[in-house]
Amino acid sequence: QVGLKVCTDALAMGCSCAKSTAVEDATLQPPRGSWGASGSKRAPPPPAGVIAKKVTQAESTRVLALRECGLKQLPVGATGAELANLRTADLSANTLKELPEACSVWSGLQTLLCSQNALTELPSSIGQLASLQKLALSENQLRTLPIELSQLGKLKTLQLDSNCLGKGSLPPDVFGGTLSRALEELDLSANGLEELPSSLAGLVVLQRLVLSRNRLLQLPAGLGELVELQYLDASDNLLSTLPDGFLVKLKSLSELWLKGNPMERMKLQDAKIDANVVGRVDLTVCGLE
Repeated sequence: QVGLKVCTDALAMGCSCAKSTAVEDATLQPPRGSWGASGSKRAPPPPAGVIAKKVTQAESTRVLALRECGLKQLPVGATGAELANLRTADLSANTLKELPEACSVWSGLQTLLCSQNALTELPSSIGQLASLQKLALSENQLRTLPIELSQLGKLKTLQLDSNCLGKGSLPPDVFGGTLSRALEELDLSANGLEELPSSLAGLVVLQRLVLSRNRLLQLPAGLGELVELQYLDASDNLLSTLPDGFLVKLKSLSELWLKGNPMERMKLQDAKIDANVVGRVDLTVCGLE
């Protein structure tokens, strides 16, 4: 295993007891889990006639472009049989509280973008989107996920950051099924999670996992079975150590973010980080030299 970057020290990890310049913060801060909000002000919604035209155009373009349309529900025709061959649906930055069960008509859909809405749950019919490869649900109000999500055997990217999953309950097998052999990128950051579903450890091709800004006291030892994992961000949690032998099996891991956790230097040494990597590993943490 070569070049594992373990980021725990006060400066590089942006801990509260370390002082750094704005330039340093921009340079050393890990990539945020969120792929979503830019913070820019939303444009006024287009007239109803423009929205209707977008739906009609989608029949030929196979792209339903309804971002920032002020939608509280999907417009008429959006889930009609004429859109069964839809490839991309961008519903981002609206005020949708739910997706209709009828969205299952999008049988050829590959990309579904629903970030920055007010979704509290997903329809069970989401599991029928058999061609789906990317599902973006950042910045909603989701408290749970349907078990049918595990049926998405082609889904590679799942963005769930900045929801309320820690306030509800996740089915233990939500990341099981055919999904477990397809998912490559998963973002669960900023959800208030105190524990993770057991099926997370079964994502055999997962390469990128973002768990930052939760309330995790420990990482499941089973995550050490994710042999394809290259990037793990567990920053800003309540972790005091890593599971025994955690990094021994993670041969593909090249970057590990642990800033903002109450890590103790000796416990990190006990996890044998420096024994399993080649190159410099800085184990300095807040308050320790």
